[in-house]
Amino acid sequence: MTTDAGPPRLPAPGAQVGPLWVVTRGAGRPLVLLHGNGEDHHVFDRMVPTLAARHLLVGVDSRGHGRSPRGDGPLRIATMAQDVVEVLDLLGLARADVLGFSDGGNVALELAARHPGRVDRLVVVGANLDPAGLTAGVLARVRAAYAVHRAVARVVPPLRGRTERLALMADDPHLDPADLARVRARTLVVVGERDVVRPEHSRLVARSVPDGRLQVVPGAGHMLPVQRPYRLAASVSQFLARPAHDAPSGRTADDTRDQRPEPDTRSPRDR
Repeated sequence: MTTDAGPPRLPAPGAQVGPLWVVTRGAGRPLVLLHGNGEDHHVFDRMVPTLAARHLLVGVDSRGHGRSPRGDGPLRIATMAQDVVEVLDLLGLARADVLGFSDGGNVALELAARHPGRVDRLVVVGANLDPAGLTAGVLARVRAAYAVHRAVARVVPPLRGRTERLALMADDPHLDPADLARVRARTLVVVGERDVVRPEHSRLVARSVPDGRLQVVPGAGHMLPVQRPYRLAASVSQFLARPAHDAPSGRTADDTRDQRPEPDTRSPRDR
């Protein structure tokens, strides 16, 4: 699918590239967008105008999400990361910057750890290494919902897809902090102050990456691409624009606490 002019352009609604549905927009350095659980690439829509100004955005629907088929084998974060590698190969992209949100952030970490040569710069938003990285209350609710869905799905087949997606949160991913030592990409870990990921876990993720930094968005919850899209897009753009030598690691959450104002787009349950 490659051309002399570079990767093929796949404007909306996009096209299937290997295992995944892919949409492209903009021009410049490639930036792969990986969405969260139960979503598709549209979760980044409000960030696209800012990001597409300097990047070729490659929005993908993960397997079993959006327009992408379920595929064969187990639905796992590691499998989803391998899907991204296949898409990069088919698009002729040896390397790319990657922005992953929630489960997409988990996929991005898996990708950067297992295939470090494919990721130039990495931004993960609300990501976790394992289910224990979620707050206790959230994890309990997810596992309870998974148990109910798994039981009902045995007699109601249409629920099997939802059950598999819940399993991605209840039982996945399985990354050890030591795995992140293989990540070569300069990395920004972004988290809401009231995220579903435990604060100490986000600090662990940022510390475990050789060149990682952590940014906390005050007053925000988990859904940053929807609730804080302009702030997040600006943070991503600024991070990706920095030269490689201007990326000090080891920052704490307080060092990178973002104080910029933005209209309150939170849902009532997240205020």
